Parts: sequence; structure tokens; C-alpha cells
Amino acid sequence: MRASPTPPKGLNKNLVLTLALTSVFAACTPWMMGPSEIAPEISPNTEADTTTGQLMSAFDVNKYPVTKTVCDPFGDTPDPRSNQGVKAELWWLPKGTAAQKSVGGVIANGVKSDRDLFFSQLNVPTRMFDLGFASETGQAVKSDSGETLIENFALRFKSILRLAPDQKAGLYEFALLSDDGAVMKLRGQDGVYRVNVDNDGDHPTRLGCSSNAIQMGPESEIPMNLEYYQGPRYHISLIVLMREVASGADAGKDQACGLTGNETWFDPGKASKEQKAYKDLLARGWKPLSKENYALANEVMFNPCKDGVAPVISSLEVFERFNDGFIISWKTDIPATSSVVVTAPDGMQSVTAADNVLRTQHTVRTTGQMPNTNYSIQAVSISATYGRTISPSFQAVTDY
Repeated sequence: MRASPTPPKGLNKNLVLTLALTSVFAACTPWMMGPSEIAPEISPNTEADTTTGQLMSAFDVNKYPVTKTVCDPFGDTPDPRSNQGVKAELWWLPKGTAAQKSVGGVIANGVKSDRDLFFSQLNVPTRMFDLGFASETGQAVKSDSGETLIENFALRFKSILRLAPDQKAGLYEFALLSDDGAVMKLRGQDGVYRVNVDNDGDHPTRLGCSSNAIQMGPESEIPMNLEYYQGPRYHISLIVLMREVASGADAGKDQACGLTGNETWFDPGKASKEQKAYKDLLARGWKPLSKENYALANEVMFNPCKDGVAPVISSLEVFERFNDGFIISWKTDIPATSSVVVTAPDGMQSVTAADNVLRTQHTVRTTGQMPNTNYSIQAVSISATYGRTISPSFQAVTDY
């Protein structure tokens, strides 16, 4: 670092010190605080419209249709707050595409899913991966050729990193435990995302470390872009870690940086049991990022996987049949929105648009179905707190 120039005579020493500290902070932190970029917490609407008398949901339930939303596919528990979490996009390699050895290769050569995925946190110890991702209606996410995705796919996670309430201001380094490759980029003051941790490539669970410490305080918001890919089956792992360091020179110096092995960190054959290497990592001050460390950006608006009070659906029936669809009716014990998922014989799903009115008596007309055809029907109701209930499916045949 260059020596600071001698201040002009008469310049207040306290001001000089303030300017110097500000320069050091600006050099260390990747993002200076301005207006918050975190999506505001959405409160339930409790007042009826003065004109119509209807109680409207504060959430637009059409923004994230249940047929195209995947919630915490790695098994995390949803956060009850609407502005917490990590949003992700999904790509897969189509059949016949050459295997890729980097996350960028999978994304560049892959097919992008039209589904939105939401995670509470990124803390997946090494485990077997053979179940794939499932949407809220219970259908696994499949490739265009109809194969359940368990290998050769990539995820791009987006969130805003911040300190949890129990973490103090200071310099922090980041690391990734991943199988296969993962690359984490953080946005700088100039709006450019730069690589902070590079753990890319085909490999068993490996600890990739950053050599750049980041200054963080209680008000810090650091936009993050993390790309991860799963190459050949059979193991999967992704954990984002952080720890405080005394100086920037200490970053990236942990003795375990680069340490690799499917059973080195966790035992996938024994419910991902923690091994000595991982316990030692925690003992040296490393900590997986918690739900408190992740917040959604404004453009996401809200997390549709939040854990609200779910309504109870009853009296579900086909009220009337037509040659192009149905009228479906049901009741809920608390006010909730109304929509219906229709699954065709070939597995294709559609969902009716909701009017976002909260009610307990529900009637929905579906259209676009074929005459004299058997369909699977599910009712969907979402409460004022975004608690979601999707009914079990039942069969219904359209009229001639």
C-alpha cells in the first residue's frame, strides 16, 4: 500500500484520520452502503378493499406458479420471512451433449429450466444424490427428454450476503465445500461481479478458499452470484463457509484449503456424518452461513417458499364438466387464494391464474382441456401469510 501524502498545513488531524480510515474501508469492502437492495418484508393484508369489500392478498401468487416453483430441494426448512433466502436458476445438459468439466461449460451448453428454485441456505453435506428436484405439486424436474435430473446440471444462486445478528463487524474470508465445482462471485463498488472463491472442476468434496478478505459490518449488503454444477453421479455437496480473520494477509491460509475426498469431510453412507476434518474446520472458527446471512434482492420481490399458516382444504369436488374443462369448487378454513393445477395424460401441467382474492368459498373454471379425456386435478390455496396448501390429486374426465 502506498504511504499517505503529508496533509496540507492547517488541515484538521481528525478529518485526515477519518479520510484515511474511509479509504482503507473502501479498499476492503466490495460494496458501499446506499439505499438497501434487500426486498422489504411483506406483511399480510388485513383490510378489505373499500370499493369491492374483498380482502386481497399482499402477495401476487401468480408471480411464482406452484407448477414452476421448487422449494428447498436439498431438504432445508423454509424461512417464515418473505425476504430471506437464495433464488436459483437451473440448467441441464441435453442428451448427447459432451460432458463438461466446469460450471461455465454446463451453463453455456445446457438447457435452461423455466422453473424458479428457492433455498433457505446453502448447507448440503456430502451425500448421495438420486432423488432429483421436485416441484410443489410433487413432480420431479426433468430434462426435455423426460429424464429426472440427478447429474450433469448446474445451478446459479443469487442472494445478498450480510452478517447474522450474532456476528461482529470485521474482516471475513469465505470458502466453499463442493462436489463438483462451484465459483462464488461478489459484487464490487463498481457494480462488477468478481471471483471470490474458485472451486471449479470435476472433483470429490473439496475445500476451496478465497485469498481476499472482505470488510463487513452490521449494515453491509454484498450481492452474491454463486454457480455450482453436478457432474457425473453419485455424490453431491455444497456448503458456503465464512470466518473472521485478523488481517487480509490471513485469508486463504487455512491448512485444509484444497483438501479433497468424498469421505474426508462427511460420510455419505452414514447420513452425512461429520468427520474429523470438518469438526476441525469448525474448531478453527469456520462457520456455515445460516439463514440469517442470506437476503433476497428487490427484483425477486418475495420468497414463495416462506413458511406461513397453511389453509385446510375441504369439500373438494368437480362442480360441473365441459368438453374443454371443469368448474372445481372447495372450501378453506381460513381466507386464501384460489387456483387449480391440471395435469394432462402426458404429464404436462397448467395452472389457472388467481385473482389474489382471499376467500373461504372457492370456485375455479379451467379451460383448454380436450373432450372425453381423463385429467388429474389439484386445488391450490395460499393464505394471507403465504402458507400454501396443494390438495391431493383426483381424476376427472371432461365431457364429450
